Amino acid sequence: MRAFAWLMLLVMSPWAAAQSDAQEWPTQDGPVTVIWQSPDDYRDVRANAGRQDRFENHVFATLGKEFQKSLKPLLNEGEKLVITVMDLDLAGDVRPSFGAAAHDIRIVKSVYPPMIEFSWSLQDASGKQLDGDKVKIKDLNFERGSTRASHSSDSLRYETAMIENWAKRDLPQPLAARR
Repeated sequence: MRAFAWLMLLVMSPWAAAQSDAQEWPTQDGPVTVIWQSPDDYRDVRANAGRQDRFENHVFATLGKEFQKSLKPLLNEGEKLVITVMDLDLAGDVRPSFGAAAHDIRIVKSVYPPMIEFSWSLQDASGKQLDGDKVKIKDLNFERGSTRASHSSDSLRYETAMIENWAKRDLPQPLAARR
């Protein structure tokens, strides 16, 4: 019996370790909740240097905060807006440096525009859905667009500017009427 217990412990240890290492993606809660749905399937959230999981956490936290900052002022007391991100493609493309640098290089060109696909759901205080839709925003003019000066050194300046511009200019009518 003791041998069986030790054998089970040996067999289950790698499984338990794998379960504890499972990535937990940041979900921003509050009046504007951002959910990152199946991030392993996103088009491009590749780190060019450093650990991939840390880079993804940085990307999701930064973009989630931008959604919250841009959309929270539109909500009435007790309302909730749920953003579910289904796909993300960061500006540029990660290419190997082939030894020229210690890490890969993200090439930012107009042929690699940023894109984010998400659904939004506006809910009242009781959780009843008032409105919602699926949205895909892509900034084909991201290199020539007006990115705020505060974004100039930010690695996600094109993506945060794209979310901010969508919130200012391209909101769906049910949300735009609240400005």
